[in-house]
Amino acid sequence: MIEGACARPSAFSHYDLGAIHDDYQVEDLAKVDARLKGKAVRLRKLVDLVGPDFYAKYITIESEDGKFAASLPLDDTMRTALVVYEMKGKPLTREDGGPVRFIIPFFADKCANVKGAVKMTLTESPGRDTRPSNKTDHDALHAAEKTS
Repeated sequence: MIEGACARPSAFSHYDLGAIHDDYQVEDLAKVDARLKGKAVRLRKLVDLVGPDFYAKYITIESEDGKFAASLPLDDTMRTALVVYEMKGKPLTREDGGPVRFIIPFFADKCANVKGAVKMTLTESPGRDTRPSNKTDHDALHAAEKTS
């Protein structure tokens, strides 16, 4: 779902994402970054489809469980961000970060990537952002991920 400062708020199903023109598809994420797997669509096409308002300057991506959100500058994010929706020819499972996984390959802050993404909101100013704000919190978050 993409909503907020846009002309056509929309929810995209697995079928909808797969039907987007091949020019905006990334068939094999390993060709972008060897550490990644799956199939994705470029965020810039999804944003184009919803018709962002002139004042839309940020995008906030929220996880399904509501525990995680990242708010990022829209223009910079759209250049490289991807929405992963499929792995091995099937919809992305929750175990793999589905229903969709938001990623920005090679972005310095890996916490800007959102697993289990279900909602993206376009806004004029920064939105909710739960990413760690210091190194101690950041390291603690990733240590907890490794143990779970």
